[in-house]
Amino acid sequence: MSDVGRTSVVPNGRAAASGTATLAVAAYSVAVAVGFARVFPGWSFLPDLVIVAVVVHGTSYGLRRVGVTSWVAVPALTVVAGWLVMWLHYGTTFSWMLPTSVTWNLARLEFDLVREQFATTTAPVEYGAGWAVLATIGMAIAVLLADTFAFRAEARAETLVPGGVLFVFIGALGDDRQRIELTAILVAVGVIAVVALRAYHDAGRRPLLRPERGPLDLVVPTAIGTAVAIAIVAGVVGPRIPGAGAEPLLETRGRSGGVTEVLSPLVDIRSRLVNQSDNELFRVTADDESYWRLTTLPEFDGSTFRLPTRSLERIDGAFGSVRPETELLRQDIEIAALGGQLVPAAADPVEASGDGLRWNPDTATLVNVDGDLAAGDTFTVVSAAPRLQPSQLRATTSSTPPDPIHLELPDDFPASVRDLAAVLTDSSPTTYDAALALQTFFRSEFEYSVDVPAGHGASAIEVFLRQRIGYCEQFAATFAAMARSAGLPSRVAVGYTAGLPDDAGRFTVLGRNAHAWPEIWFDGVGWVPFEPTPGRGAPGTEQYTGVAPAQDETPAGSVAATDGSDEFRPEIAPPPSPPDRPTDALEFDDEMGALFPDPSAGQIGATAPADRTDLRPLLQWLLVLAIVALLTLPAIARRIVLRRREHTPSVERVASAWNLAVDSVAAVGVPTHPSMTAAQITAATAEALPVAARPMRSLADTVNEVTFAPPGAVDLDRIGPFGETIARNCSVWARQVDGIAADRLTMGGRIRRYVMFWR
Repeated sequence: MSDVGRTSVVPNGRAAASGTATLAVAAYSVAVAVGFARVFPGWSFLPDLVIVAVVVHGTSYGLRRVGVTSWVAVPALTVVAGWLVMWLHYGTTFSWMLPTSVTWNLARLEFDLVREQFATTTAPVEYGAGWAVLATIGMAIAVLLADTFAFRAEARAETLVPGGVLFVFIGALGDDRQRIELTAILVAVGVIAVVALRAYHDAGRRPLLRPERGPLDLVVPTAIGTAVAIAIVAGVVGPRIPGAGAEPLLETRGRSGGVTEVLSPLVDIRSRLVNQSDNELFRVTADDESYWRLTTLPEFDGSTFRLPTRSLERIDGAFGSVRPETELLRQDIEIAALGGQLVPAAADPVEASGDGLRWNPDTATLVNVDGDLAAGDTFTVVSAAPRLQPSQLRATTSSTPPDPIHLELPDDFPASVRDLAAVLTDSSPTTYDAALALQTFFRSEFEYSVDVPAGHGASAIEVFLRQRIGYCEQFAATFAAMARSAGLPSRVAVGYTAGLPDDAGRFTVLGRNAHAWPEIWFDGVGWVPFEPTPGRGAPGTEQYTGVAPAQDETPAGSVAATDGSDEFRPEIAPPPSPPDRPTDALEFDDEMGALFPDPSAGQIGATAPADRTDLRPLLQWLLVLAIVALLTLPAIARRIVLRRREHTPSVERVASAWNLAVDSVAAVGVPTHPSMTAAQITAATAEALPVAARPMRSLADTVNEVTFAPPGAVDLDRIGPFGETIARNCSVWARQVDGIAADRLTMGGRIRRYVMFWR
């Protein structure tokens, strides 16, 4: 590395090559940024990542042009990159262009959320809520390392390593969106970057042994031609190689289990909505449509809504009371692929028939205790569906919920969420108006998207309220938590929307119909559902919610686009095969009739542990391998350079030896300048490093002899007085000078030299 330990302005002769190389490396960084299309839907992520690449590379170019030394430039670039990341995502919290305590608090919340979700989240995820910051930080690190390797450590192909590692990591976690095209682009631009860097570094060599050649001669046509050829091979031939489309040897992305092994519909409900849209779960023949509720989750610990421990009652025909203002709804339910033991039904069941059915009134849950539901199982349920009016609800209070659990919140529930709930509901004269105000807030201010990771704990709620984008699970949980903070008893109901109707009064319920919604308690009325999720509406509730019935009505075989477009994406993944042993979220004791929730299931956002790849061990190994790779990369690079040098012409080997010796002595303070002759540099070396004077003088004599002798007059391959060829002797002398100079460095200097000095 020619600028270690000293300041050197980029010579005018290298300006064109430096600019070209900077543009080429920046283009490679942009190609890496485009690779995030496999993680995020749409292209909203690209401007931020391109800004990072352009600003960091541009700043580095400016610092090189004015001759700022590496020990100042690299820390300065790190500060610039860090500031830029925070400004792009939290700029509104800055004061005098600097981050504030609010900035760091928001960043902490979002990082906590990402840390909790990382091992279980599947792509695509919405660009926001911590994932945007994580992507931008990764991009900034890759750009900073690439620029440092390229222009401070004189690397060539090694420059592509940081971005390549990030691209591979993205590919391991992302989906198959434009996989071939993105890879072809990255490879092609990488070739151009390597060629441009080679021209840049060649332009910086001292023309002692051969005439100087224009730094850009043949660079552009060679680079473009090679890049096009490789892109064609990667994009056309690659996908046709046998096994190119096979399943990976190791699945690194979080994946959900099949529909047959999930008991609670909130076990990775997002994955159902995204990946299992057309799996038929059950069919309902009924006189009218409804939301088909599985259970309700009243217990909230600040992290998850879950089922409490409650007893089960045996069913013998009618088991519930029919309240006024209700309408009886008979349902004949036929199971197709709905696993677990919970039976779906309209609210509120008052009569049911079916072998093994039990009832829990506290959570409104019908349970089949004979075992998991199987295809062909049938049940008949009669529900007393409420038909309520606003005037009735306005005249009702919510002061006597059936259990204090419906008002419980953790002590550390965020004050900001409490304050927001108070602002939204303080002007509401009744419980009904307060619930309606919360519903209006979510439906008017938020956007629906399944490209958002699951989460509804304290940190997730704060991030959700800031980002204002999510899907049913987050809307329902946040609504219920905010309602409790405003004094409204609440719980989260889970189940399915009505499904696809036919002319015979039968509704086919698919995986994509999985849904969650909140319910508010009204004294003398019972639990009343509300619908905060945009694009959804419960049948039979429009009189008091003001929301017409609505659900995902995408034609079977397609998945509604969630990136803001009107396109439909074909469902190409086949339904997953059921496992040998289903994962149970509930266990039953026939004698006690008790319902015991498994802490790992029956929760919003929980995941069946036996059916999901835990990425944490893999990520730990990847981190260890990355650290080892970074520590050994300089040594490997030096070995590669030495081996490559052995196969270069002798004249180039002598030139490389001289440049190595000059750069080595320059690193310890020996004055060297392109205008100095070999004799002058040798004299300066003898004064500062007397021990290095002899090998430096022998090397300088050979360089002068080759430089000023007629072409071909000096045979560098003949055996010299030391038993080796002259070219080989020059390499030995250069390494001697290099070793003597290294001995003068401090421990810190040696570490920096190991990392930065690759020749």
